[in-house]
Amino acid sequence: MGKGKVTYINTDIKFKEFNKQIYDQLFGQMLEGVLIVNSRGLVEYLNPSYQKNFGVSDFAIKGRSIYNTINDEIVLTSLKNKKNLQGYVYHPEKNCKYRVVTSVLVDEKLFKGILAIYHEEKDFQTFYRKNIKSYCNSNNTNKAFSNIIGNSKGIQEAIKIAEKAAKTNATVLISGETGTGKGVIAEAIHKASLQRDKPFVKVNCAAIPYNLLESELFGHEQGSFTGAIKKKIGKFEQANGGTIFLDEIGDMPIDMQVKVLRVIQEKEFERVGGNESIKCDVRIIAATHRNLKELIEQGLFREDLYYRLNVIPIYVPSLKERKEDIIDLTYHYMNKIGKEIGVSPKTLDREVEMAFASYDWPGNIRELKNLIERLMLIVDEPIIRLSDLPPEISKTYELNNQNIESNSLINLNIDGNLATMEEYEKEIIKLALKKYGSFNQVGKILGLTHKTVAAKARKYNLVE
Repeated sequence: MGKGKVTYINTDIKFKEFNKQIYDQLFGQMLEGVLIVNSRGLVEYLNPSYQKNFGVSDFAIKGRSIYNTINDEIVLTSLKNKKNLQGYVYHPEKNCKYRVVTSVLVDEKLFKGILAIYHEEKDFQTFYRKNIKSYCNSNNTNKAFSNIIGNSKGIQEAIKIAEKAAKTNATVLISGETGTGKGVIAEAIHKASLQRDKPFVKVNCAAIPYNLLESELFGHEQGSFTGAIKKKIGKFEQANGGTIFLDEIGDMPIDMQVKVLRVIQEKEFERVGGNESIKCDVRIIAATHRNLKELIEQGLFREDLYYRLNVIPIYVPSLKERKEDIIDLTYHYMNKIGKEIGVSPKTLDREVEMAFASYDWPGNIRELKNLIERLMLIVDEPIIRLSDLPPEISKTYELNNQNIESNSLINLNIDGNLATMEEYEKEIIKLALKKYGSFNQVGKILGLTHKTVAAKARKYNLVE
């Protein structure tokens, strides 16, 4: 019987308590690796292909917690959220990447665990060129969005709305934490719009001093104030016919908000010190990391401007909310930065991938990109290892790992040593008797006869 290849997997599998023989009949001949984890996070089955690909044995990790074995963020996230997921894991020693598809296992609507299937991408560099660089052309309807990397639900939803926004001239309000890529999405909307050949003008409202903001936005006439030695064309006038991107609009002074509202409503404004009304046909895209509704309640943001801007709202998720995209983003930036600085692409050690997944990335994509640039410059080896990472990332991972190990099914004694089998057996039976009371019930739970339980309880002086 030849080995088969998976072409489809049901996203709502009816789960039953199969034994290893039946699992082997189902998955034993598959070329793809198969991993089954139960609802408690314990490894229930791994087929021969999985064992071969990841260099592990059924005997070594079956029954152990997924947190203490070879694992990936896709499986952990799927298990935690009880959702079907797909993504990629990289194997640095083999220099290959696996596409991972997880499916929730259910029985009578009860969550029973996760089934994960691993398909090896034979040529990683070919895979990268096809799936990371070109995936944007297949997943996104417009090439303007090709710089937005990610398969997570949150970022795909943002791209979907942005693509629709590009087909209209409506105002757009992009919200999300600092460093999430709000400006990239704003520029992509412009490039995908009918105004793509017209100006795209960026204004950071938080970076311009209050006394200069009006002049910067609307321009000024010569002699309108001290230092105005000649007429200046403002950002709105520069963007005429195209798009103006008002970044951090939540930091705009409230009296300036009135003037922006007038541009939206009447499509005209006056320069500082001028009397002539200047017509302005411009598409406005605004962005903020602040909660504008809270600012409205505090009297710091105009409610009428908020509703004028919020015609098409787009939320850009933080990196913490889209951790399944971190590895794809990392390799994207490694290849991009590598070309810019003339350095060959590197790969991530397994522990580095897990450290990246456990870190919260408060600076989001901006922080990740800056770190990748630093690592590409200072790491001489072809593989980036845990010791190469800054302490705020490596120490977080090590601390999380210690916490996981402390929750292991087997606890070490104070010296860090294993106890004898008899000591473990005594404690298990002692605990089971305390919880279940009778030899019969304990036998059913532990898979022993009641006579065996009774004999062992007497052997360890647990009963009279």
